[in-house]
This record gives sequence, structure tokens and C-alpha cells, in this order.
Amino acid sequence: MVALCRYFRAVEIPFRLVARHGTDAILNTQWRDHVLFQRKDASLNVQLMKQVALSLRALGLSPVLCPTSEFLNCFVLGNHVAVTACGWNSALPEPALYQILSSKGSSGSIIHDLTGLSYPTVQPPGCWVPPCVLKPKYNIINNQMLYPIICKSPNELAMAMETIEIRDWFSQEWVEGQSLYLCAYLAKDGYFDCYWQENLLQQPGGKSIVLARSTANPGIDVSALMSGLHRKGYFGPFMIEIMRDSSGRLSFIEVNPRFWGPLNLSLKVCPGLLNRFAIDQGLKPLHLLADQKNTDGWYAWAFGALNSPCRRYPAVDAYTDKDIRILLRKHDVYAAHDTQPLAGIY
Repeated sequence: MVALCRYFRAVEIPFRLVARHGTDAILNTQWRDHVLFQRKDASLNVQLMKQVALSLRALGLSPVLCPTSEFLNCFVLGNHVAVTACGWNSALPEPALYQILSSKGSSGSIIHDLTGLSYPTVQPPGCWVPPCVLKPKYNIINNQMLYPIICKSPNELAMAMETIEIRDWFSQEWVEGQSLYLCAYLAKDGYFDCYWQENLLQQPGGKSIVLARSTANPGIDVSALMSGLHRKGYFGPFMIEIMRDSSGRLSFIEVNPRFWGPLNLSLKVCPGLLNRFAIDQGLKPLHLLADQKNTDGWYAWAFGALNSPCRRYPAVDAYTDKDIRILLRKHDVYAAHDTQPLAGIY
């Protein structure tokens, strides 16, 4: 959300925010003056969407949804007719296509067809063995967000299987390697902007990336991927994770058809991506940010790195622990003046 706030300010697009509740972190930043509503709890409903839309229109603003979370996207798509009737515009494709791409159990075939990339080997039901990664077939089940579970030992696997509904999950062989993200925005007219990100540190359990840098394309035909997605009717933000093992082999990990956590990196290396989003939604930026694709960009979330032992990817081995502390402090996404109270101390 912070990256979008910074972008909207830079191109002079007026905007308002809906905070989750009174403890929302955005209320501790300079963006608190842009908060139009504070939800009483984490739930969403159509009446709230209607109320916010009416208030935005009273201010002369268009109701535009920014697809920043899986939970929000699923609510909007599940209530598509009612939300659209309230006047909301969103950068989301048809619900069926979104479901295929976002679900870990179904996205593999479509990505393989368009890129040739394959999932790590899927283990047959009843034959799960460590090291492996247990993945939910759908990201949200019974209104609960589910995340992959990494099982390195028989004990970890046994404990994980006691906490899940096995029929809703599948298991893949563990792949050790370098995590890479393709971050893109595919516009309704078929044009796109994108950049590649190399991940260095990540919170446990596949949670948030806390240190990353821009990098080169590892050898994927991005134009073919985007053309194929456009033919299928897709438009909007699109992030795909791949893993490169020690032999250079690339494996498909997952797709997120929404904006990603380290979105602030796009402001540094590929602002054209956000320009396309704004234009696609009819937001009419007063000017466009200049493309900086050749810039060496970094992203860090220092506080997130402090909370738990992070997964280290091979790219981080080029840096000492002191280097890492410096990088986290120097590139902390919250260290800017507009979000200083949220900055981590490292």
C-alpha cells in the first residue's frame, strides 16, 4: 500500500484509503490524513463497499480497487456483481481465470503451457516424504488464508499433517536454490511492463521477502508469457516466482495475480508498471514517471528481518553479516520520511 501511496503522490493522483481498524499501521504514517474510513474489524461486506464508493464520489473521486491482497481480491471476485453495481472498478480479470492462476493446485499447467516451466515433482497422495513443501490447493479455505509448510524432517512432516485437512493439500519435493520473481503489469490492451527481482532473505514459511534486489531475466520468454495470458483474457498485476537450482535448472513455484509485497522496488526500477496500472484504471496521472529499468534497485524491510530467523538464498552469500545489516538499514522501505515511525532498527 505504501508504494502505491508514494506513486499516487508523485504523479499527482488524488486518493483515499480504507484502514483495517484503529491499530492499522498506516495510521502511524503521514498517509493517515488520506484515510477515509476505518473498518471496525477485518471483515468485508458489500454495504461497506457501497458506503465507501458513495463517499469517494462525493469527493469527486472514482472508486478504484487496488489488488493488494488475496483476501480482498477473493472478496471482490466472489461478490463481483454487487461490487460492480456499487461503482467499483478493479484491475481483476474474470473470476474463473483468476482462480486458476492464483490456486497452487491449478496454476502449474497454464504456466507450463506458456513458458515450459514445470513444478517441482509432486509427491503422490499417501507417499509424502521429506524434504518437501506442503501446499494448499487453494489460498483461502473456509475464510482462512493458508500458506505453504516446509517440512525438512519426518518429525516436521508428521506435525504438519496433524494440523491440516490433507485432502485440501498436496506435496512437492523440496528444491534448494535461488528464488526469483518476475513482477509485471499486463494492461487491457496487451502491453506490459516488468522487471526481475532476486530474493536474498525471506521470513520463514514462505512469508514476506525482507531483502531483495533487481536482477536480469534468467532466460524466460516474457513476451510469450504475457501474450498467452492476454489471449486467455488476463489483465492486471502479475507476479511469478521461479527457483533456479545449483545446476541452473528453473522450476515454477507459484503465481500471485495481484501486487506483491516488495512493490516499492518498482518505483526505482520500473515505474512504467505503475503508470500502466493507473492509465488502465482511468486515473489520469498528471505526468508519468520516467522508466528506470537499468537502475540497480534494492528493497528491504528491516523490521520484518528482525522478527524471526530468515531463509537465506544463495545470492545473500556474497555479503557479510555486516553488509546485510547495512543493506537492511539503507534500503528499508519504511525509512523514508513519510513512514519513519514504522522503520525497523537494525
